[in-house]
Amino acid sequence: MLDPQGLALSLAAEPPVAIQPIDLDSRDLRLRIAPSSTGLPYRRLLALLRRGGRPLGWVSLPVPANNQIDLTSLRDAFPSPSSPPSEGAASETSAPPSDALISVVIATCANPQMAVGCVESILAAVDGRFEVVVVENRPDRSTVADALAAAFPGDARIRYVEEHRPGLAWARNAGLEAARGELIAFTDDDVQIDRGWAPAVRAAFASAPEVDCVTGLILPRELETAAQLLDERFASFGKGFERRTYSIDEPPSDQPLFPYTAGYFGSGANMTFRSSAIRALGGFDRALGTGTPARGGEDLDICVRLLHSGRRLTYEPAAMVWHRHPDTYAAVRRQVFGYGVGLGAMLGKHVACGPNRWDVVSRSIQGIRYYMDPASRKNALRGPSFPRSLVLLERIGLVLGPLAYCASRIRQRI
Repeated sequence: MLDPQGLALSLAAEPPVAIQPIDLDSRDLRLRIAPSSTGLPYRRLLALLRRGGRPLGWVSLPVPANNQIDLTSLRDAFPSPSSPPSEGAASETSAPPSDALISVVIATCANPQMAVGCVESILAAVDGRFEVVVVENRPDRSTVADALAAAFPGDARIRYVEEHRPGLAWARNAGLEAARGELIAFTDDDVQIDRGWAPAVRAAFASAPEVDCVTGLILPRELETAAQLLDERFASFGKGFERRTYSIDEPPSDQPLFPYTAGYFGSGANMTFRSSAIRALGGFDRALGTGTPARGGEDLDICVRLLHSGRRLTYEPAAMVWHRHPDTYAAVRRQVFGYGVGLGAMLGKHVACGPNRWDVVSRSIQGIRYYMDPASRKNALRGPSFPRSLVLLERIGLVLGPLAYCASRIRQRI
């Protein structure tokens, strides 16, 4: 049932495709699929199976004409999973307690509706001690502050910060400066936090005191348009359903370009750091990120720097968020090009001024082969029908990335 080929077929299907998390511990697994937002009938369902609070994988199923699906038979097929192996014994001195204050930093650009929706999902999902820091990166034309005050009057857990200098890294660093938590999480305004996110993040840190960053699954909130299906095939935000811990001293055998393929184990919409660790790293590189010529790469860069510093990173799939993909082809084109530029900028930075530049250079041929290989993990979900124009656009962005990083560095000095 948990078939990657079935997932690829669903992403190549005609839109819309229904997305539904399925808790196998639920008493009733008979579903009635609600109508799509486009008015077109759903033809396929992508069901995310979870049990004991942990995701197991995707099931791809056709949607019958009556829109009713009975998944009761899946309950016995997937028994409750045992607890994931501990990545280290908890320590009262080095691991944050289960009630550690989590600061959730949300970067936004004059988008009050999305910012309020993201905060609402956090308030609904997160228990224990937490705060939300909303950073407005386009304050001159923003109504986000007013929208937050109207939606959450008097809620001291929610704070608003302005960062006038453009760039996602600037915004995230402003949130980092304002955050008071022992754990600092970063996400985007187009994300909804899953109810299992906070317990999974807290447990991952508590069970592994040597880990300084926890990342998690980023799943599509909807696949209503052809553009959203293309974006999921391109971005492949899902990193799998097994917990893994990464360190520079123990490189994973299945990732020959480690750690420069940082997208394997983390993306900026879902990463949490020990505050001491990210502050020691100096935060995000302000010459990278959306809003700069580099267009992105600040999240990949900080993961690479964290690992090169001797710290560890855990990918915890139970720490899930739901991302709203762009729903127009023009927006997907911008994202694809920006991803290529951001990746190239990050790699260009590490060649130009990184302490391990010769490691990057020595593996460049291997990296090109991986990047071009249709069977690589990066390209596996795209399939033969994926538009060649998008592949070309990404590659153009990758080539331009190092120049974009140089331009961004020059702009920072002016």
